Amino acid sequence: MKQPINQNQHKVPQVYLKQFGYLFGKQFKVSVLKIGEKFTQQKSIKSFLAENNIYDIDSEVPEIERLFEQLNCDIETEYLHIISDLENSGTLSDKSYAVLLQLIPNFIARSDSWRSMIYFLLDSDVKTNFLKIICAHRAESFEDLETKDFYRVMADNPANEIINRALLFFTEYLIRRVGYFEIVILKSQEGKPWFTTDNPVIVDNRTKKFEIMTMDSELYFPINPKYLAYLHFKEANDKENELRALETNKIHTVTDQQNWDLQQLIMRNAHNYLIIEGELKYRIGEKEEE
Repeated sequence: MKQPINQNQHKVPQVYLKQFGYLFGKQFKVSVLKIGEKFTQQKSIKSFLAENNIYDIDSEVPEIERLFEQLNCDIETEYLHIISDLENSGTLSDKSYAVLLQLIPNFIARSDSWRSMIYFLLDSDVKTNFLKIICAHRAESFEDLETKDFYRVMADNPANEIINRALLFFTEYLIRRVGYFEIVILKSQEGKPWFTTDNPVIVDNRTKKFEIMTMDSELYFPINPKYLAYLHFKEANDKENELRALETNKIHTVTDQQNWDLQQLIMRNAHNYLIIEGELKYRIGEKEEE
């Protein structure tokens, strides 16, 4: 089927936003608080956090032009199976576990926050080093990498023309890293659903010279208002976080202090919007309507 010239592409998937949203007539909406404002807004999920052709790749090969968006759609179709597993069996199946380890890097690469950071690197004097880091697994050596067409296209062209290509390789790099991480499921307290944001994955990152994410890095991802995934590497040197001691692939209800700390992490990670479950019309400083 021939694809439309103009396509509305979502930075945060509609299927994910619907978990936090509500049905208003025949339209799905979501309650959001824009950073710096004092009142919530009700946004249509169909258009919220969407932009025309944002993930298109400049290429003479039609199959490559929409490759990024096609990969987004493919991974999104598995999202609801993750929630179904947690609701029905209290654990992730092997497939859902593997999907979540791919979904999280996908969400990272699609966010405006990370997109801006990667663009900055591609438009700086560290561009070559950055490209080598995220593409190294595709070659036998850095010298070999220099001869690869996919690398040369990115190395020889400006940031605005290669950003989506680079984000795909960045996603692949992240998948190879988090593939070794453990997943712990944290359940929200009754009446205190998890927030999320337009930058859903919180990356508590530790970097080294030739690594973007190290074994001491930690990630947090609100799967939906009820479940939050905490990812860590079991053999990390840093043992300070008490969440590292929780059993892998099991659901753990958080304490009051953990709930507070995690919600603060989520809110601080917002790029432009905090997303709140259900229909909430609220102005900061005023009592919520009954």
